Amino acid sequence: MSFIEGFLIGLAMVIFVGPVFFLLLNSSFQYGMKAGISVALGIIVSDIVCVILCYYGISKFITASNNQFWIGVIGSSILFGLGINYLLKKPHITNDLAINSKKGSTFFIKGFSVNFFNPFVFVVWIGVFKYGSQKYFETLELYMFLSAVLMGILTTDLLKVFLSDKLKRFISVDRLKVFFRITGAVLLIFSFRLLYLVW
Repeated sequence: MSFIEGFLIGLAMVIFVGPVFFLLLNSSFQYGMKAGISVALGIIVSDIVCVILCYYGISKFITASNNQFWIGVIGSSILFGLGINYLLKKPHITNDLAINSKKGSTFFIKGFSVNFFNPFVFVVWIGVFKYGSQKYFETLELYMFLSAVLMGILTTDLLKVFLSDKLKRFISVDRLKVFFRITGAVLLIFSFRLLYLVW
């Protein structure tokens, strides 16, 4: 029961449309499925780190206003840099064969950092962890619950990658350029919003 509930909660997190969503789609559209999967793996690893931090009681350190401020500043800077990059970037469409291990690790780091340095991700995970620990007292059940939530999130992210790869044939360089500009603007908005909220 704990696994099913956790998996459904993980799937339900698809409703959160944040900066990682646009990063995931853009990476898949321009560089193909391997790039999108690398971003998705970076996101899920950062989520696992968040769960571990919650489990060891570091959530109080993270939610402290002063610490949230610096986490927010770092996150805002990353989003700002990515936003400017997408605004100035010249789009080109390539295939999965162009993704080597070095580029794959770059996409992984992008997915990890954009997700990890977003204080609201920590807030969500703290809420999920508190809910699970209050409902499932046995350690094994709690582990199953949290693992299922992570599996649900990874499933939705991989589905986004799969669908965007299927839609790739309908994407031209001009359309991708427009999507890049929109993504850049959205990331800048997220950057300023994050900085404003933690100020």
